[in-house]
Amino acid sequence: MLALLMCGGKGERLKAGEKPLFKVCGQKLIDHALNALSSQEVIAVTSPYTPQTEKYLQNLGMVVFRAKGDGFIEDYTEAIAGLSIRGPVLIVCSDLVYFRKGIIEEIVSHYTKCGKKALKAVKNGEAIGINIIMAEEKGEQEEEIYIVEDVLNINTLEDAKKAERLWTTKIKGSSLRKD
Repeated sequence: MLALLMCGGKGERLKAGEKPLFKVCGQKLIDHALNALSSQEVIAVTSPYTPQTEKYLQNLGMVVFRAKGDGFIEDYTEAIAGLSIRGPVLIVCSDLVYFRKGIIEEIVSHYTKCGKKALKAVKNGEAIGINIIMAEEKGEQEEEIYIVEDVLNINTLEDAKKAERLWTTKIKGSSLRKD
């Protein structure tokens, strides 16, 4: 499934420069996302707020679409229209740390079986920034909710510290660990 990796936000709450390039648990947030999306076709969506992220991704050979930076929904909508995307599209924020392999594959598999046009991944009742929508559909789409536990959204330095603590306890010795 085609994935739009959203990495064009301002990252103001983190106060550490471009959020996708911020290191948590030994690697850049963007690299956590790319590892999680390794089985998907990925197009990165950047903005004028993330020029260094755009350069980093281009150096990796990634396809990059530069949106205007008007907001999460506005930017992925602009990318879908600008790239003439049709069918289901996975939309993933670049500021997530994954504490278990296969989460994205589980979400995609659930989506293909659920029969609804959209899916929103949630943790503790809150959206975490992983969605699947039908690209050509406008407006509200009947939505499936998928509960995810082993993901943490990094918005603040406190979130990054929490991720480090969880990484130490959950990942130590597992195949996700990056030394």
